[in-house]
Amino acid sequence: MAIMSLKHVDLNLLITFEALWHERNVTRAARRLNVSQPTVSNALARLRSAFGDQLFMRSPRGIEPTERCAEIIKDVREALRHIEQALDSGPAFDPRLCRREFRIGSADYFDLFILPGLMAHMAVEAPQIDLRLRSPDLDEGLDMLDAGELDFLLHKEAPAAKRFGVRTVMQDLHAFTVRSDHPRVRAMPDIGLFADLAHVNFSQRGDSESHVDETLARMGYRRRVAVTTQHMGTVAHLVRTTDLVATVPGRLARKMVDEGGITAYPLPFEIACVPIALYWNRRFELDGATRWMRDALVRFCQSVPPAALPFQQGRPREVAAAR
Repeated sequence: MAIMSLKHVDLNLLITFEALWHERNVTRAARRLNVSQPTVSNALARLRSAFGDQLFMRSPRGIEPTERCAEIIKDVREALRHIEQALDSGPAFDPRLCRREFRIGSADYFDLFILPGLMAHMAVEAPQIDLRLRSPDLDEGLDMLDAGELDFLLHKEAPAAKRFGVRTVMQDLHAFTVRSDHPRVRAMPDIGLFADLAHVNFSQRGDSESHVDETLARMGYRRRVAVTTQHMGTVAHLVRTTDLVATVPGRLARKMVDEGGITAYPLPFEIACVPIALYWNRRFELDGATRWMRDALVRFCQSVPPAALPFQQGRPREVAAAR
């Protein structure tokens, strides 16, 4: 957009631009903005004129962005965020009056153990702040933070570029879970039986291998991963209703045991806990609403107690040795 034309552009058009990018559908964008569909269609026509590009083209699923649209969305989102930052920053920020939407990338582990308490807190302290949840893997999530498509990412801790803020917020032990009447598991299995069983594996990337497989490989074993899923709830359901077994975070194992029909054991080998970190883009960390939301996420993640598992009696565990 040329600088000379900026004074002729209603900044609300940029909000419509972002809604169209997010929804990929004129009707849903109108619903998101609480305006009529003709209003959004008219705004799209004005955006096309201002940017000199079609921006969005019709497709069987709604609308799809043009190459030019994909090039400028990051700048549009950053401009909107800076405007929000200017409005919300400073000591006058009041979460009770803030109307905002935050996009969080996380596994459904967050949904199960952090979200209920967080939402109860927000209902009182920030009743007009809404959350939108996505489930990207780490690399995709960092790219989405860069592009302004996410505000926060909860994922396993890993090295990240300096432009990202990173804070460890929780960690969890691992447990081995089976249905209580599993035909082959009557006590904690040795490593040979563990590797011989059919496993269901959680992975946001859809990978069949994880740090469990890396540890097994160092000891000369390989397990069969019969199912890989992006949903921890699916893991629990399959363990409860099939002969599949799973290695899961201790808090999830505790929940599975409490809901009945599942038994948890320690793993038959040593494996390190995986720390979970909160990531954010440092460009926006001075924004009052972003600071409030980040602090709330940190506080509620850190407040979740570790799992006290009623482990069944086990055997001594093996320690993986580097080969």
